[in-house]
Amino acid sequence: MSGKRPLVSAKGAYAALGSAGFTKAYVQRSLPSWWDNALLETSAGALDFAFILKERLGVDVQFGRSGELEVTAGPQCARFKHRASTQESELHVAATVGVALARMALFCTKASSERLPSQAKKLSEAVMAKSGKASVDFEGLLDYCWSIGIPVLFLQDLPKTSKRITGMALRVDGRAAIVLGLKSRQPARQLFVLAHELAHLCLGHVSDTNALVDEGLAAVTESLGGATAAATDKEEHDADAFALTMLRNGKSPSLTEKGLELSAAELALAAVTIGKSRGIDAGHLLLSYASAHDDWLNANLAMRYLPETDIALSSLEDRFTANCDLECLTDGNRKFLLAAQGFQ
Repeated sequence: MSGKRPLVSAKGAYAALGSAGFTKAYVQRSLPSWWDNALLETSAGALDFAFILKERLGVDVQFGRSGELEVTAGPQCARFKHRASTQESELHVAATVGVALARMALFCTKASSERLPSQAKKLSEAVMAKSGKASVDFEGLLDYCWSIGIPVLFLQDLPKTSKRITGMALRVDGRAAIVLGLKSRQPARQLFVLAHELAHLCLGHVSDTNALVDEGLAAVTESLGGATAAATDKEEHDADAFALTMLRNGKSPSLTEKGLELSAAELALAAVTIGKSRGIDAGHLLLSYASAHDDWLNANLAMRYLPETDIALSSLEDRFTANCDLECLTDGNRKFLLAAQGFQ
């Protein structure tokens, strides 16, 4: 920081943050309850402001010679997989906040880090051995990740102007974490996103201090049908293939040749029956069927007949609170980490 005393105005500070995509309302709800903007007029207060932004939002700020706030936009060492219509800068806020949340969660994660299998079959076997189930489902994969020290977080709270991400795989000082951003309560949809992000980690796509950010929803649409929109991106193609191999247990994902003639209830029954015989999650079978036959209406109706079809977000919260020692954090950071995930 330059100068003896940063003469920072609240108006100037929020304007600089706003230019980087962090709206005033978003920054204010990220600050501790005791914060007063008048503190920016003191050196200690300005430094506190910078420290809080770095810790909670991952924002790097400096103060210019005249005290103006200078914001470094975007996380360092991040790579982005996004739609052609999306500018990389539009994802900087979500990525920056995601990395900050992961860093905070890793600090209080109970389990120590373990090496990930590099083969999809070995990974599926490890997940099923831990869960005691005959297929890899969302809760089983969640539990496995947490058991080997990989926190799985949900990025709920973002500025209204920020674009959301589908998922993010990252490492902080060598330790792996996953951030999900898909707004869906369906375990089957979150399952493939989680499997895809975990695949990036297993395949070595993320280095010791790096983040790989996926924006597009292809992970839960085209990819499930086998022909992905990301086919020209080798990393995305390989992550899809790894995830599908793990989830499908080496078996065919085809539900039935007569799927288009079945009612939603009959389709759900077929998914459960075939899923049990092949060791594949019934919800994943329905999504795969919908993608292959472009029959999303019937598949979504069929999903409602499956048990616990809207528990994905509550499962994320349950695993987070069970696997983190939140007492390691200050009261303010604990509340922020929960609120940022929509858990408060």
